[in-house]
Amino acid sequence: MDNSIELKEEEDQFEEMIQGLIDNRFGCSDTFFDGSIITGLQHSLKHLCDTNQMQSARMGNKNDLKQDLNYRGDTIKWIEKNTINAFESQFLKKVDSFRNHLNKTCFTSIIDFESHYANYEQNSFYKKHIDQFKTDKGRQYSLVLYLNTDWLAEDGGLLSLYPEGAKQCDISPLGGRMIFFKRDEMEHEVHPSFTRNRLSIAGWLKR
Repeated sequence: MDNSIELKEEEDQFEEMIQGLIDNRFGCSDTFFDGSIITGLQHSLKHLCDTNQMQSARMGNKNDLKQDLNYRGDTIKWIEKNTINAFESQFLKKVDSFRNHLNKTCFTSIIDFESHYANYEQNSFYKKHIDQFKTDKGRQYSLVLYLNTDWLAEDGGLLSLYPEGAKQCDISPLGGRMIFFKRDEMEHEVHPSFTRNRLSIAGWLKR
């Protein structure tokens, strides 16, 4: 494909996310990443799970971390910025392009991005919360990328968004779907999956 066409398609994807944020307080795209990248990231996450490299998620900032399985039950593994995993590198490169587009078009002054894999085992959940530390205001926008295959309604695992003053929105974690929202303005909740593990990447664009 011609490079100019690829760049135009990428810009359209970015604008779709931004317009969703403006219109609905969250952006959603099912085509943000190529299917081969989604498959590669999914295999990477499954390998981490199979080799016991995932850790129980804890809440709070790095100076005050605690685990509470009554509130949050996922296991995570942070993605290194200097990763040698080709699929992780492509993921980070695309998000960085999105970061640059946000800075150019929306004057967001985003300078950093952090992300981790997340595995929710059957019946695990994350109760309603906001992606904001009390003592660290660096995170500005949240991203969630789903890595599930052939997810069905009966599998559960919905993401509920609770926009202030607006109707609750329930989103199915379909593979390849990416969600984008302002981290301090959107309460959200991960509901239990009933039949199998729920796979994703969570990330934050930071100042």
